[in-house]
Amino acid sequence: MTITRLSWLRAGLFAAAVVLFAPLSHAADANPTPAVEAQIVKDLFDAMQAKDYQKFIGLGNENFAKLEKPQFDAVAQQLAPRLQTGYQADRLTTYQQQGYEFTLWKVSFKDNGDDIIATLNVTRNGKVGGFVLR
Repeated sequence: MTITRLSWLRAGLFAAAVVLFAPLSHAADANPTPAVEAQIVKDLFDAMQAKDYQKFIGLGNENFAKLEKPQFDAVAQQLAPRLQTGYQADRLTTYQQQGYEFTLWKVSFKDNGDDIIATLNVTRNGKVGGFVLR
């Protein structure tokens, strides 16, 4: 695979993730425990690995569920093979932005390819308000 094609795939994943997984909840500040957040991240990646759109959007709030299936499919298609080889998601930090609380995750894949960064927002009721991949 050429560098140009690889860069194009990365750019596509980034653009799709930012546009598709960015809706935020208006009911943030839940302060879920790190264990709860880790389970949510695992469930999101499990749904992507299985290319299970209904499971994926079912983890989120009303705004998160507005993600359209073709957009989900495009990102899941790129990530599913890497997720199937195995991955590790490490919680790096928590931060506040525009009144919302986010957690930042480093996702490393067992295929030794590029890592990705995931940003997660969880609502008071434990639903995903936003999930951005970079």
